[in-house]
Amino acid sequence: MGGRDPKAASPRPTLKTIADLCGLGVPSVSRALNDSPEIGEETKRRVRQIAEEVGYVPDRAGLRLRTGRTFTISLVFRISPDDQMSRLIPSIARALLSTGFQITITPALSHEDGLQAIRQVVEGRMADAVIFNETLIDDPRTAYLLDRRFPFATHGRSRLSHLHPYYDFDNGAFAEQAAQLLQHRGRRGLTLFGPPHDRYYGLDTFQKAAEAARALDLNFEEIGEATISSSLEGLQAAARRHVAARPACDGFVCSSDMAALAVTSAMTEAGRVIGRDFDVIVKGSRRLLGMVNPGIIVIDEDTQRGADFLARAVLQAVRTPDLPPLQDVEQPDFSGFL
Repeated sequence: MGGRDPKAASPRPTLKTIADLCGLGVPSVSRALNDSPEIGEETKRRVRQIAEEVGYVPDRAGLRLRTGRTFTISLVFRISPDDQMSRLIPSIARALLSTGFQITITPALSHEDGLQAIRQVVEGRMADAVIFNETLIDDPRTAYLLDRRFPFATHGRSRLSHLHPYYDFDNGAFAEQAAQLLQHRGRRGLTLFGPPHDRYYGLDTFQKAAEAARALDLNFEEIGEATISSSLEGLQAAARRHVAARPACDGFVCSSDMAALAVTSAMTEAGRVIGRDFDVIVKGSRRLLGMVNPGIIVIDEDTQRGADFLARAVLQAVRTPDLPPLQDVEQPDFSGFL
C-alpha cells in the first residue's frame, strides 16, 4: 500500500540542520549564508552546498523580526528598446543568488514612475536597498535617496555620484576611440546615434565624439530626431531620413544594438555595403550583432562584471554604510581594432 514520501515526512530544514551537517555553530552558518566577510570562502561554499542539498529555505519573516532587514534588493529599472538592461537584470539576480538576498523588479516607463516606485520601497520598508538605471545628470531619485540615507547604487552617474555607489561605462572614451578607428579605416565623417543628453553618459558621449571628430578632421553630425531611448520604429525612421539626406555619410557611432541595426539597415537599403562603403561602431552585444551582421564593429560592455560590482556595492552600502562607497567605471576595449 504506498509508503510515505520520506521528504514529505521530514521536518523543514533549519539553520541547526545545516550546522549539524557542517560541524559548525548556528551563528557561523547564518553568517556564511549571508556572505559575511568574517567567514572564509571555502566554508561559505560548503555551507551553501549543504543548504542546497537539504532544501533549506530561509524564513524571511523570522529574519526580518530578528534583524529588521527584508533581505531584499529592489531593482527599479527603466526599460528601453536597448537589450542591455534585459541582460543586466538576470545578471544581478545571479550575482545575489548566494548572498541570502533576493530581488524584486519594478519596471518604470519613465523617471517619474521610477521615483514613485522608489518612494514606495523606502516608505514601506519593502527592501533594504535600491538599484536603478538610466541615471540623469540631475536625478531626483539620487537626491531623494541620499536625503533619506537609504542604501542604493546606480547604473550610471549623476552630479551627485561621488556620494554613492555606482557602476558605469566610460562612454566618453568609447566615443573618442571610435572616432580614431573610423579615421584609421579611412572614413571622412562621424555620425552619432547616441543617448539623450539629459543622461550623464549621453552628454559625455556627444561631447567627446564632437571633440574627437574636430581633432581628427572628421565631419561630425548627430542623428537628433531620435535617441537610443526611442522606439525601434523611431530609430529606423530617423536613420532612413538621415541617410537619404546625407548620401556621403560613411561612419556611424552607436550607443545601442538597436541603433546600430537601424543605421546598418538604412545604409543597406540605400545600396551601401558595410565595411566597404561605411562602418558602424557600437557599444553593444557582440554575441547578438555578430549573428545578425558580422560587419558591425562591436565594443562589448561587460554586463556580468557590472552586475557583480553593483551587487557587491549595494550590499556594502547595506552592511557597512560608513565605508566609502564602491564606484567603478569600465573602460572600452578596442585592442582588437586599433
